[in-house]
Amino acid sequence: MKQVCVSDIPAEGLQLAFTEDPAELDVTVRGTRFLQPISVEVLLAKAESAITATGRIAVPVAHECVRCLREFPAPLDIPVDAQFLPTPPTFAAGEHRMPREEAEHYYYRNDVVVLDDLVRQEVLLAVPFSPQCRAECRGLCGQCGQDLNAGACTCAPPPDPRLAVLREYLKKP
Repeated sequence: MKQVCVSDIPAEGLQLAFTEDPAELDVTVRGTRFLQPISVEVLLAKAESAITATGRIAVPVAHECVRCLREFPAPLDIPVDAQFLPTPPTFAAGEHRMPREEAEHYYYRNDVVVLDDLVRQEVLLAVPFSPQCRAECRGLCGQCGQDLNAGACTCAPPPDPRLAVLREYLKKP
């Protein structure tokens, strides 16, 4: 867990460089494998009670293509520009609508900024929802499972289900 006391941040800012293990941060994404620890370089600067964090998060990952199921490397290079505010606002029990500007902030308590949530959330948001090895990936045959990028299969194209009624009509004597 990477944490910094607000009182340890000098007026000119505090430059940090560290690595985090994805498993320790509970960063798991189906179809994505982290090849190395997450590398973080961030500058923390004070502005009254707010702490700004600017820098980069980088990690080499391997994604599983959603079309052909092959694994392909894709490094994540994430720019960071976040703000930590003191203790989040307290709400009564129940559901509350959070203003958009508050949803973009992180919070610190007891004069300690914990950077784990920032790293976890930024990495999770940077992983593509539907990774493809390349834009022209042809995927797998829906009938035999052959990788169509390697070559065409010998399967006949599936019949158009919209024409099923017509096919049944033509079969009648």
